[in-house]
Amino acid sequence: MNRLALLVGALAAVSASASVVAQRPAFTIVGKIPGPANLFEVDGARGYMVGGKTLTVVDLSNPEAPVKLGSYAFPEKIWGIRIVGSTVYVAADFYGLGIVEVSNPQSPALRGSVKLAGQAKNVALVGTTAFVADHMSGLDIVDVTDLTKPVKRGSFFLEGYARDVVSAGSMVYAIDAPAGLYTFDVSKQGPIEPIASEQSARAPASIEVSKGLAVLVGSGLLQIYDLSKPSAPVKGPTFRTPSGRAVRATLHGARAYVADARDGLQVVDLSTPSAPALLGGFKTPEPARDVAATDSHVFLVVGAGEEEGDVLILKQTP
Repeated sequence: MNRLALLVGALAAVSASASVVAQRPAFTIVGKIPGPANLFEVDGARGYMVGGKTLTVVDLSNPEAPVKLGSYAFPEKIWGIRIVGSTVYVAADFYGLGIVEVSNPQSPALRGSVKLAGQAKNVALVGTTAFVADHMSGLDIVDVTDLTKPVKRGSFFLEGYARDVVSAGSMVYAIDAPAGLYTFDVSKQGPIEPIASEQSARAPASIEVSKGLAVLVGSGLLQIYDLSKPSAPVKGPTFRTPSGRAVRATLHGARAYVADARDGLQVVDLSTPSAPALLGGFKTPEPARDVAATDSHVFLVVGAGEEEGDVLILKQTP
């Protein structure tokens, strides 16, 4: 009886293990969007490709047959974008914050702009307020009630060099180098002040937030924070991808999709944030630089040069 029980238990373990393996994603290249590209974002049936100073709108209604639509070029390098409906907010280096209307995707048009103190690195939106990560002044607050006339209303100086900013509801999260993670509750009245300030990150360069979880990429590593209590972020584990040189990541569901430089795409399971696990990946012919994901496809910027990449389209199963 004991042997039978052991055998049944062993078979159950093998079955469970096979089930886990079956959930590992597989990827097939099904298309490509010619660059130049160094950033890529997906919003519904549209893609937004950044190549140096140029923003290009891409029709992804059939993601395996993408069609480039219109584009708009800025005088400075684009470091980051946020899409809100038919408006794209663009952090364009020393140019500042640019606001592009894409309701006619064949002809994107600049609605307004505002010059900021230093290099605009990225932007997050809460209602009619834009929060810009400015390499020099920290976190700039810009009123975008009138898109044609954005107005800077103030700023909060970060201790290091601001690198990225995201929003989730009324919470705004900013990072700076060499070590900072800041949480702002912008529903509160009065001058902006952080409700939490952590100096525990390692050279963070980008941040993604989803469902009470933050993933920072810095020093080539994924750095995970529990944001379930925004006023008291808890630093979780640090995860090293195969290359040890992770460049950027995006969150989709309980997975982090990572542009892992020479090792291409890596997928990390965060369903148990305290124990991240590598699910699998896809080796690309050139280094991976940025990534965006939907339920069925992954869009991976690959290329040897910083602004010379193409966007590979990978079909994902399961």
